[in-house]
Amino acid sequence: MEARCLYFTLFSASNLRSVRKYKKMKVYAKVSVAGKSKCTEVDLENGTNPEWNAPFKFIIPEEKIIQAQGKISIKIELFCKRNLKQDKYVGEVHLSLDSQCAKSGNNTCLVDKSGTNSGSSNFGTLMYASVLGDKIIIEDSSSSEDQDCINKGQMAQIGTAIGTTILTAAVTVAVAVIAI
Repeated sequence: MEARCLYFTLFSASNLRSVRKYKKMKVYAKVSVAGKSKCTEVDLENGTNPEWNAPFKFIIPEEKIIQAQGKISIKIELFCKRNLKQDKYVGEVHLSLDSQCAKSGNNTCLVDKSGTNSGSSNFGTLMYASVLGDKIIIEDSSSSEDQDCINKGQMAQIGTAIGTTILTAAVTVAVAVIAI
């Protein structure tokens, strides 16, 4: 299957409207491309001017790019991390990258509540960079990213099964020792 790697870096946001009344915001971003989502770390220090410098790699099947008429849609949602309640929505950005313009330098765009990037409801700005790689061939229908996730999940299940077996054996031995 043909695909392309999108290297996307989310640098920072600035002048975000605070969604907290008393404490400083702790902001993270969720980046979604081609049905896959990845999150930045939570910036605990910078409040309404978070910095992440978070690089992401997305593998996008060429068929999805063709279906979207050469456009790659990117959705970036910003959230304020909260300890006791659900994280609070701050704003979002919708980007449409042209696959013909494979390289893109640092860019700035407006954050808004509705995701239209209209500028009428400015909730701050976001800085990012993107580079779309050349076409590559992927052996199977699942990308290497997906395969890594599956392997980690399988390893966790195996580890849990081994731990349960060891714990069961230890309890059996302890009961046998007590019975003696």
